[in-house]
Amino acid sequence: MSVKRSISVKSSLPLLLLTGILLISGCGSSGNADSANAAAQSPQKSASAETSTRTVTHLKGETAIPADPQRIASLDYRLTDFLLALGLKPYATVTYPGGGMPPYLDASALEGVQPLGDEANLEATLKAAPDVILGRKAQADLYDQLTAIAPTIIADSPSKDWKQELTVYGAMFGREKQAEDWLNAYRAEAEQAEAEIAKVVPAGSTFLYLRIMPKEIRVHGPEQALSAVLYDDLGLTPAKGVEGLDDVVPISLEVLPDYDADYIFVETGAPKADGDKDAEDNRSRIEQTSVWKNLKAVKEGHVYDMPQWIISEAPYIKQKSLELVKKALVR
Repeated sequence: MSVKRSISVKSSLPLLLLTGILLISGCGSSGNADSANAAAQSPQKSASAETSTRTVTHLKGETAIPADPQRIASLDYRLTDFLLALGLKPYATVTYPGGGMPPYLDASALEGVQPLGDEANLEATLKAAPDVILGRKAQADLYDQLTAIAPTIIADSPSKDWKQELTVYGAMFGREKQAEDWLNAYRAEAEQAEAEIAKVVPAGSTFLYLRIMPKEIRVHGPEQALSAVLYDDLGLTPAKGVEGLDDVVPISLEVLPDYDADYIFVETGAPKADGDKDAEDNRSRIEQTSVWKNLKAVKEGHVYDMPQWIISEAPYIKQKSLELVKKALVR
């Protein structure tokens, strides 16, 4: 199956550059005369080329990609996380906010990978000359421009279930076994951590994941970010009131005691390379109040800081979150 590629007249890229990359990459469809002649003259080569691609269904339709891509461009650091879990090292990637590589990954994991900046950039992606581009919902509006550069997949990401999302990527790239193996290893690690935590945390203890932003406090429902790690993967008990939440709920300081818990994990602000000063200032103000000081977890010294990247849904983020929770509770 050929890939239909079109160029938006609104593209910010110079038309000449896009035309050049299309010519270089051969960007012809099955109706291209030269391709048809070549296929007629060499049917064996045509059959070989056909078997060297796979057709992927995604948010923008169907796309034929190389069966064994060598130059994947990832347009989000969380997509890069998924690729690494499958044993796929991208050729180029959008970086963590602020321009660096994700701080929770070992430096060697992305050694030699070409940075594309901290948000999707058409010109940088063009220069990387990828053979596949992997983007998220946020890049859907760029699809026409991106597919003019290389076969492009717009994934249904972020999704409500990162484990299922990993399985989907495994199928996309012919890495089903790698996805299954990674998830099995994660479940085993979570079970071991749960057993170790149970030895030191009193039965019936309750847990809460809070996120303090510049102007509000947020309580996350049981399936949200770190909450899912605490309650689903580690089997810990949510604070009263949390189980009834479907999503993230902003609350006032006065309401915080309604979610009083024995243990609190706190994330401050949004993911940024140099932190979130406004959120940190707000947390400092909150910590000076009697409401905060009278919380059970505060009085018992059971409040633990968590990094900003735990807010996202991706395999290594979840694995590192497991490690951080275990380290905080098992001393």
